[in-house]
Amino acid sequence: MHGSVLQNKKYIKFADENTVEVLVLDRLEEAIEKEEKGAATFKAKDEDGQEKEFFLGWPNLTLDDIKGMRSTKAGTYNNTGKIPYTAIVNPHTEEEMENIKGGYGAGALMDIVKARRQELVKEYGKGVSRKTLQKVKEAAADIRAKTAEGDLMKALTDSAALAKKMAKEGDAILDMVAKVRADVLEAAGNQLDELEAMIGRGEKSDAARELSRLARYLKGTELEERASTLLESAKAK
Repeated sequence: MHGSVLQNKKYIKFADENTVEVLVLDRLEEAIEKEEKGAATFKAKDEDGQEKEFFLGWPNLTLDDIKGMRSTKAGTYNNTGKIPYTAIVNPHTEEEMENIKGGYGAGALMDIVKARRQELVKEYGKGVSRKTLQKVKEAAADIRAKTAEGDLMKALTDSAALAKKMAKEGDAILDMVAKVRADVLEAAGNQLDELEAMIGRGEKSDAARELSRLARYLKGTELEERASTLLESAKAK
């Protein structure tokens, strides 16, 4: 099963676009202790730069990852007492939609997943692709980095562009985009607080110069009116 399905190149590509997989394995610790080939590991750094031991057969998974999956509801679907057992699960309700008892080929699994996915799309609408999710995560990280570095105008521009680009995506993506946009606007609000304090200290010329630049990027936001009012105050004699 591992070789014919999970390591099948066509299935790997298909799974990346169509499934979220949860693996339930028992007696893995025993296999590690016996130094069995199927439980061989290698050391590498994770996405946070931490060195960990990953499995050669599942190169993105650690022992803790697999133990974590085993302790979820995924471990409750197989009530046959036999392996392998594959459950096709509704991700919205976590109810089992179909199952396959015993071995099978990659093509058979893909056909079942396609049919069940059509049912899910019809009932719940289009899902979120990994590709889109990754793009949004990377864009959000870049925007937050620009905000932290003080490049607020660029962060405002990029967050507005991201919101426009992802406007037709599902709620999960829209929530992520809205959160990063809100964070940038919060930073802009803090900047307006500082500029208002500058005006209060009589540093009107410097404040007016910064407000003239910032106000252009706040058009159409809830901060537009405040920025305009502060700019008028800074320009007042």
